[in-house]
Amino acid sequence: MAISPEQYPQCLPWDEKVFSMPNIPRGSEGLIYVLRNILEKVRDHRNPRDKLSFTGSDAKITLNEACIRLRPMRLVLKTLNGWELSEESEIWLDSGDNLYLAATLCANIRFLAEVLYFLDTPRKSAELKEIAVQEYGLGWKTISDINSRLVWLRQFGLVDFQEFSLLYSITEVGREFLKNICVIEPSQISEQEDETLKEETLVIQKWAIDYCTISQNDLCLRRQSIGYIPGNASDFKDTIVEFMHLIQSGGDYDTIKKYAVEKYGIALSSIRSFMSTLTHMDLIKRQTDTIFVLTDTAEMWMETGTIIEFACCMQRNFLFVFELLNGLDGKALSLKELAAIGRVSYGLDKVNMEEIRKRIAILKSAKLVRNASLDQLVITKRGQLLLAQFDIQERKLKDNEDRDGKYVQLPKYDDLCTELRLSSKDSMNPDRFEWAIQSAFEVLGFKAVRIGGSGKTDVLIHTPGSSKISFSAAVDAKSTASGSVLDSQVDFDTLEEHRKKHNADYSMVVGCAFQNERLIKRAKEHGVVLLSVDDFEMLIRQHLEVPIKLMLYRKIFEKPGIADISLVNDDRQDIVSFGKLMRAVMRCLIAESEDPETEGFLFERDIYRSLRDRKELNHPPTMEAISNMLEFLASPLVGCVEKTKDGYYAAGSLPDAARKFAFYSRICFDDQ
Repeated sequence: MAISPEQYPQCLPWDEKVFSMPNIPRGSEGLIYVLRNILEKVRDHRNPRDKLSFTGSDAKITLNEACIRLRPMRLVLKTLNGWELSEESEIWLDSGDNLYLAATLCANIRFLAEVLYFLDTPRKSAELKEIAVQEYGLGWKTISDINSRLVWLRQFGLVDFQEFSLLYSITEVGREFLKNICVIEPSQISEQEDETLKEETLVIQKWAIDYCTISQNDLCLRRQSIGYIPGNASDFKDTIVEFMHLIQSGGDYDTIKKYAVEKYGIALSSIRSFMSTLTHMDLIKRQTDTIFVLTDTAEMWMETGTIIEFACCMQRNFLFVFELLNGLDGKALSLKELAAIGRVSYGLDKVNMEEIRKRIAILKSAKLVRNASLDQLVITKRGQLLLAQFDIQERKLKDNEDRDGKYVQLPKYDDLCTELRLSSKDSMNPDRFEWAIQSAFEVLGFKAVRIGGSGKTDVLIHTPGSSKISFSAAVDAKSTASGSVLDSQVDFDTLEEHRKKHNADYSMVVGCAFQNERLIKRAKEHGVVLLSVDDFEMLIRQHLEVPIKLMLYRKIFEKPGIADISLVNDDRQDIVSFGKLMRAVMRCLIAESEDPETEGFLFERDIYRSLRDRKELNHPPTMEAISNMLEFLASPLVGCVEKTKDGYYAAGSLPDAARKFAFYSRICFDDQ
């Protein structure tokens, strides 16, 4: 019995559709036969533990495992009494209309109806995969997801395949079927409307605001990883509420395990991971070995159960949640760009895209972010209202304000570090990485020229000054999508030619990471330094915090293999010690200003006696160091100390010195 197209299931929104086709054994009878067999067993209420086997297939799964795989496509439902058929499955089994089944799958699975749509022109599977990736933003690395869709469509009789040309095309039956189903075009999912535009205030409970109000130090100490949560990312909140109700009703650990296995089909180790996740969210706590209870935070949240308050629980306990909103404030960014910001500006140790997706899924559910295009996100009006309500973690390397001489304004280099990370993996656009490397070396103080082009070095750097003492290096940029540079990507003979051609002293390769042992060994043999993006970023940060003489970086270039940036640690510590001595000398002279006996005048030896036991100094200062410091502070450029026949005395304060250094800093950057 054919089902009228008017009775076909309603197409789900793109974000609610699942990614995968039903993962069931194929067998010699075909997928449709196997699916019918499974669903009939569900209708007959067969034992979920029954093993399934099909002619022509070696796969051995239980009925329960098959149902778990079919549940996301809404073919079966999990109830208190076990597995039941969905309304759509009942209609298909009763009617035998395979096109109705095809319409059901198209309504629930991403890029299935769309395959038919794009096969109006015959295409190879690789072409379909590129459309899925480029136009629909699906992160497929291989053609396996496309092939699984094509297998089903061929069995429905909707698609033909020509073996000699490897081309797939839509059949006449497929053309007629396509007229009766929903096809989602890229333009329909590329931009979402901001449903919160008319909101003027943020609706949120006071406890949630108080819960998230913590110090900057505590914000920096939040956990990196959210951890494991079963089910789809868009259903995180509902999944967690399910388990919390189970715990609230007195369910012990065995009950929780049984429920998790039956509903989600997850392993015992995954259940333990999920319970740890709920504990780290501050939603549950262990009362005994087998009993968990809800925390006070969970009890308060359960009274309302809103997604925005759940987002607050995430913000309180995990890095880069509301901070992600801050990254989107005023700009549209991709997941990769957000991941780089999390790593560079907020302390995420690893750029884990799955962790970013979890955060985005929660923020999307709370309508705090939305898609501006297929692969870019922006903050919503509600998200902006939330940002105005909360104090979030401060970005690293932020612009410091020059107020009361306390801070010296530094250029903002977050964007540069982010660009270094992103471009190091953008292998389709190698020029981008070269420009980022040039900018990064300029921040360190090198003169850097991006050359690029076939047979040429990518970036040539050298230190300013006389050629007798300066040094130079030919730098090769290696961007790679995998994130790790391989031995096959580096031609050491060419690097040597580049070095000689430009009369450079050293050769260096910059890449995202270097883990290939053979590459590292050959780099040592050929005198080439391998600088990772992590170490490059660290050099930039350390240079901004404690700048050292540029010539001291020669030590890093002199040691081939993986760059050892610790070689300049002692030089950096010398600068730190110099700064501490300057502060100590000024404080000593200022403290002496009101002494009636000395009247504020001290000689080098007096200052030495006063400072030799100071704990804030790593070691007692020498007389020479104190004398040099006094001459520096007494110079016309600083003018905070005056020298007379009676000794030295304070002619200014530490804030005076800071303001002068801030002025010189601004002058240095005025032309940039």
